[in-house]
Amino acid sequence: MTRQSIPAPDESPSGRLRAAPALTLLSIALVVVLAWLPGTDEVGRAHVDEAFKRALVGYALARGLNGVISVAQGTEVALQPAGVGINFAPGEILDPVNDLVERFSWIMMLASSSLGVQKVLLSMSAWQGLLVALGLIGLLLMACVQFRRLHWCRGVIQRLFIFVLLLRFMMPAISVANDWVYRTFLEADYIAASAALSEAQQAIGQINDEVRAERQDTPETLMDRARALYDNVLAQVDVDRRLDEYRQAAESVSESTINLVVVFLMQTVVFPLVFLFVMLGVIRRLARPWPR
Repeated sequence: MTRQSIPAPDESPSGRLRAAPALTLLSIALVVVLAWLPGTDEVGRAHVDEAFKRALVGYALARGLNGVISVAQGTEVALQPAGVGINFAPGEILDPVNDLVERFSWIMMLASSSLGVQKVLLSMSAWQGLLVALGLIGLLLMACVQFRRLHWCRGVIQRLFIFVLLLRFMMPAISVANDWVYRTFLEADYIAASAALSEAQQAIGQINDEVRAERQDTPETLMDRARALYDNVLAQVDVDRRLDEYRQAAESVSESTINLVVVFLMQTVVFPLVFLFVMLGVIRRLARPWPR
């Protein structure tokens, strides 16, 4: 009884050459199918929408701070205890941070515009014409890989395929990577700085309300005038406390504003450019001639 031998796998150079085109054809087909799936676009668009909302919140904080600081700058309280006049201008303490807040609002507008451009580019990357072109170029590239007679045009078709592939996946990849960087390195700073700016805005607004209430009180009777004199004496004692509150609010606004500027510049300018250069370097490497 003879034993049947099991044929060994073909490990010859010709067998490896037959396996390589098969893997290449499969890879091209998988990439084209992945490009037609809408999941990548939805994930990238969701990340950009979240960043856009954060930018709008930052812009709203900047405009709110600008409003309460402008009110404080126009507020002046005259204290006259024992006939001695003292002018209390709380807005002078906030003058140095007012310019910073105005520039911060411009930066937030720039960040919002950058994210809006990213949303447009995401929509362009999912354009049906681009997907059709990618599919047709993928078929041509598969034909060049399969038939040796078409190898003369393989280099051109390969580079065109990679270029269209870059247009299709670059913006979704940048959006996903940018969101990962934000979640990993910037989210804590954004939450803390936004909360601090909101608290500073409320504190400055509350002090403004107290100062305006004291200034608007007009005593009518003798008893009211005596009470107003007593309140002015107490207010003179309380001036240092209010000045300290304004100083603390100004310091908080300065530090938190700079932190938010760093967060949004990194997310909307620095990291997108870094990711773009990295992806262009990867594409240059992929654009080299494939092994025949």
